[in-house]
Amino acid sequence: MIYYCTSCDNTRNFIDVAVHVKPEAGPPIEYTLARCETCADAALFYREDMGDGFEGDNYYRLWPPHERHIGFLLPDIVRQSYDEAVKCENAKAHLAAAVMVRRALEAVTKEYEPTARTLHSGMKALLESGIISKELSDWGDQLRVIGNLGAHATSEKIDAQDVAEAIDFLQAMLEILYDLRPRFEKMRLRRAANAKGTPASQAPPTQSV
Repeated sequence: MIYYCTSCDNTRNFIDVAVHVKPEAGPPIEYTLARCETCADAALFYREDMGDGFEGDNYYRLWPPHERHIGFLLPDIVRQSYDEAVKCENAKAHLAAAVMVRRALEAVTKEYEPTARTLHSGMKALLESGIISKELSDWGDQLRVIGNLGAHATSEKIDAQDVAEAIDFLQAMLEILYDLRPRFEKMRLRRAANAKGTPASQAPPTQSV
Protein backbone atom coordinates (compact mmCIF):
# COMPACT_ATOMS: atom_id res chain seq x y z
CA MET A 1 0.00 0.00 0.00
CA ILE A 2 1.87 3.07 -1.26
CA TYR A 3 0.72 6.30 0.32
CA TYR A 4 1.94 9.65 1.60
CA CYS A 5 3.15 9.53 5.24
CA THR A 6 2.66 12.80 7.11
CA SER A 7 5.40 11.93 9.61
CA CYS A 8 8.00 11.00 7.00
CA ASP A 9 6.76 13.83 4.76
CA ASN A 10 7.17 11.47 1.83
CA THR A 11 5.50 8.61 -0.04
CA ARG A 12 5.95 5.35 1.86
CA ASN A 13 4.80 1.74 1.91
CA PHE A 14 2.14 0.98 4.56
CA ILE A 15 1.75 -2.47 6.12
CA ASP A 16 -1.64 -3.83 7.20
CA VAL A 17 -2.20 -4.12 10.95
CA ALA A 18 -5.93 -4.86 11.04
CA VAL A 19 -8.72 -5.01 8.44
CA HIS A 20 -12.46 -4.66 9.03
CA VAL A 21 -15.06 -5.16 6.27
CA LYS A 22 -18.54 -3.68 6.58
CA PRO A 23 -20.46 -5.91 4.15
CA GLU A 24 -23.93 -4.51 4.79
CA ALA A 25 -22.94 -1.12 3.43
CA GLY A 26 -23.81 -0.35 -0.17
CA PRO A 27 -21.24 -0.69 -1.61
CA PRO A 28 -19.26 -2.76 0.93
CA ILE A 29 -16.50 -0.84 2.70
CA GLU A 30 -13.12 -2.11 3.88
CA TYR A 31 -11.34 -0.26 6.70
CA THR A 32 -7.61 -0.88 7.11
CA LEU A 33 -5.44 0.16 10.03
CA ALA A 34 -1.86 0.26 8.75
CA ARG A 35 1.58 1.39 9.83
CA CYS A 36 4.28 3.15 7.86
CA GLU A 37 7.06 0.71 7.01
CA THR A 38 9.65 3.44 7.66
CA CYS A 39 8.54 5.31 10.80
CA ALA A 40 5.82 2.90 12.10
CA ASP A 41 3.25 5.70 12.53
CA ALA A 42 -0.35 4.54 12.13
CA ALA A 43 -2.92 5.58 9.53
CA LEU A 44 -6.51 4.57 8.83
CA PHE A 45 -7.62 3.88 5.26
CA TYR A 46 -10.80 2.81 3.56
CA ARG A 47 -11.83 1.63 0.10
CA GLU A 48 -15.13 0.59 -1.46
CA ASP A 49 -15.99 -2.55 -3.42
CA MET A 50 -17.55 -1.16 -6.59
CA GLY A 51 -18.57 -4.59 -7.87
CA ASP A 52 -15.35 -6.38 -8.80
CA GLY A 53 -13.77 -6.94 -5.39
CA PHE A 54 -11.70 -4.57 -3.27
CA GLU A 55 -8.42 -5.20 -5.08
CA GLY A 56 -9.35 -3.02 -8.03
CA ASP A 57 -10.26 0.01 -5.89
CA ASN A 58 -8.04 2.73 -4.47
CA TYR A 59 -7.40 3.46 -0.82
CA TYR A 60 -8.42 6.76 0.74
CA ARG A 61 -6.81 7.92 4.00
CA LEU A 62 -9.33 8.80 6.69
CA TRP A 63 -6.74 9.61 9.35
CA PRO A 64 -4.58 11.64 9.47
CA PRO A 65 -7.04 13.68 7.36
CA HIS A 66 -5.93 15.38 4.16
CA GLU A 67 -7.41 17.30 1.27
CA ARG A 68 -5.78 15.69 -1.76
CA HIS A 69 -4.37 12.27 -2.47
CA ILE A 70 -3.42 9.93 -5.27
CA GLY A 71 -3.77 6.32 -4.23
CA PHE A 72 -2.20 4.66 -7.26
CA LEU A 73 1.39 4.23 -8.37
CA LEU A 74 3.12 7.02 -10.27
CA PRO A 75 6.65 7.29 -11.67
CA ASP A 76 8.87 8.79 -8.97
CA ILE A 77 9.58 12.00 -10.86
CA VAL A 78 5.86 12.55 -11.50
CA ARG A 79 4.95 11.78 -7.88
CA GLN A 80 7.59 14.17 -6.56
CA SER A 81 6.30 17.09 -8.62
CA TYR A 82 2.66 16.34 -7.80
CA ASP A 83 3.39 16.15 -4.06
CA GLU A 84 5.31 19.43 -4.22
CA ALA A 85 2.39 21.10 -6.02
CA VAL A 86 0.01 20.01 -3.25
CA LYS A 87 2.40 21.23 -0.54
CA CYS A 88 2.69 24.61 -2.25
CA GLU A 89 -1.09 24.83 -2.57
CA ASN A 90 -1.52 24.14 1.15
CA ALA A 91 1.10 26.78 1.94
CA LYS A 92 -0.71 29.26 -0.37
CA ALA A 93 2.45 29.56 -2.48
CA HIS A 94 0.46 29.93 -5.68
CA LEU A 95 3.30 30.73 -8.06
CA ALA A 96 5.36 27.79 -6.83
CA ALA A 97 2.34 25.47 -7.05
CA ALA A 98 1.76 26.50 -10.68
CA VAL A 99 5.39 25.74 -11.51
CA MET A 100 5.16 22.31 -9.87
CA VAL A 101 2.02 21.49 -11.85
CA ARG A 102 3.92 22.29 -15.03
CA ARG A 103 6.89 20.22 -13.85
CA ALA A 104 4.63 17.23 -13.14
CA LEU A 105 3.14 17.50 -16.62
CA GLU A 106 6.62 17.71 -18.14
CA ALA A 107 7.61 14.61 -16.17
CA VAL A 108 4.66 12.76 -17.72
CA THR A 109 5.73 13.70 -21.24
CA LYS A 110 9.31 12.59 -20.48
CA GLU A 111 7.99 9.18 -19.38
CA TYR A 112 6.29 8.65 -22.74
CA GLU A 113 8.50 10.78 -25.03
CA PRO A 114 12.03 10.91 -23.54
CA THR A 115 13.44 12.74 -26.57
CA ALA A 116 11.00 15.66 -26.38
CA ARG A 117 12.95 18.90 -25.94
CA THR A 118 10.09 21.02 -24.60
CA LEU A 119 6.80 20.45 -22.82
CA HIS A 120 4.91 21.76 -25.85
CA SER A 121 6.64 19.34 -28.23
CA GLY A 122 6.16 16.50 -25.77
CA MET A 123 2.42 17.11 -25.48
CA LYS A 124 2.18 17.35 -29.27
CA ALA A 125 3.97 14.01 -29.63
CA LEU A 126 1.64 12.35 -27.11
CA LEU A 127 -1.37 13.62 -29.04
CA GLU A 128 -0.03 12.50 -32.41
CA SER A 129 0.81 9.03 -31.10
CA GLY A 130 -2.66 8.62 -29.59
CA ILE A 131 -1.45 8.40 -25.99
CA ILE A 132 -3.66 11.35 -25.06
CA SER A 133 -6.87 12.62 -26.62
CA LYS A 134 -7.48 16.09 -28.01
CA GLU A 135 -9.34 16.95 -24.81
CA LEU A 136 -6.40 15.91 -22.60
CA SER A 137 -4.10 17.82 -24.91
CA ASP A 138 -6.20 20.96 -24.38
CA TRP A 139 -6.08 20.44 -20.62
CA GLY A 140 -2.32 20.01 -20.74
CA ASP A 141 -1.91 23.15 -22.81
CA GLN A 142 -3.78 25.20 -20.23
CA LEU A 143 -1.67 23.73 -17.42
CA ARG A 144 1.45 24.59 -19.40
CA VAL A 145 0.29 28.21 -19.76
CA ILE A 146 -0.48 28.50 -16.03
CA GLY A 147 2.88 26.98 -15.19
CA ASN A 148 4.67 29.43 -17.47
CA LEU A 149 2.96 32.33 -15.71
CA GLY A 150 4.28 31.01 -12.41
CA ALA A 151 7.79 30.53 -13.76
CA HIS A 152 8.25 33.92 -15.43
CA ALA A 153 8.11 37.46 -14.06
CA THR A 154 4.88 38.83 -15.52
CA SER A 155 2.16 41.16 -14.26
CA GLU A 156 -0.53 38.45 -14.59
CA LYS A 157 -1.62 37.00 -11.27
CA ILE A 158 -1.94 33.37 -10.21
CA ASP A 159 -4.53 32.97 -7.45
CA ALA A 160 -5.83 30.12 -5.30
CA GLN A 161 -8.58 29.23 -7.76
CA ASP A 162 -6.09 28.97 -10.63
CA VAL A 163 -3.95 26.61 -8.58
CA ALA A 164 -6.88 24.51 -7.32
CA GLU A 165 -8.22 24.06 -10.85
CA ALA A 166 -4.77 23.30 -12.25
CA ILE A 167 -4.17 20.54 -9.70
CA ASP A 168 -7.69 19.19 -10.24
CA PHE A 169 -7.05 18.76 -13.96
CA LEU A 170 -3.54 17.43 -13.37
CA GLN A 171 -4.99 14.78 -11.05
CA ALA A 172 -7.59 13.84 -13.64
CA MET A 173 -4.92 13.42 -16.31
CA LEU A 174 -2.75 11.29 -14.01
CA GLU A 175 -5.72 9.13 -13.06
CA ILE A 176 -6.56 8.45 -16.71
CA LEU A 177 -2.98 7.68 -17.75
CA TYR A 178 -1.71 5.75 -14.71
CA ASP A 179 -4.81 4.24 -13.10
CA LEU A 180 -7.94 4.02 -15.26
CA ARG A 181 -6.21 3.09 -18.52
CA PRO A 182 -4.16 0.21 -17.00
CA ARG A 183 -7.23 -1.00 -15.08
CA PHE A 184 -9.34 -0.92 -18.24
CA GLU A 185 -6.70 -2.90 -20.11
CA LYS A 186 -6.65 -5.53 -17.34
CA MET A 187 -10.45 -5.74 -17.45
CA ARG A 188 -10.43 -6.06 -21.23
CA LEU A 189 -7.79 -8.80 -21.18
CA ARG A 190 -9.61 -10.67 -18.42
CA ARG A 191 -12.92 -10.61 -20.26
CA ALA A 192 -11.29 -11.60 -23.53
CA ALA A 193 -9.48 -14.48 -21.83
CA ASN A 194 -12.65 -15.65 -20.08
CA ALA A 195 -14.51 -15.62 -23.40
CA LYS A 196 -11.82 -17.85 -24.93
CA GLY A 197 -11.34 -19.99 -21.84
CA THR A 198 -7.72 -18.78 -21.50
CA PRO A 199 -6.21 -17.42 -18.25
CA ALA A 200 -5.75 -13.63 -18.47
CA SER A 201 -2.06 -13.98 -17.68
CA GLN A 202 -1.63 -16.00 -20.89
CA ALA A 203 -3.63 -13.66 -23.12
CA PRO A 204 -1.58 -12.03 -25.90
CA PRO A 205 -0.32 -8.49 -25.16
CA THR A 206 -2.08 -5.56 -26.80
CA GLN A 207 -1.41 -1.87 -27.23
CA SER A 208 -2.80 0.67 -24.80
CA VAL A 209 -6.22 2.05 -25.62
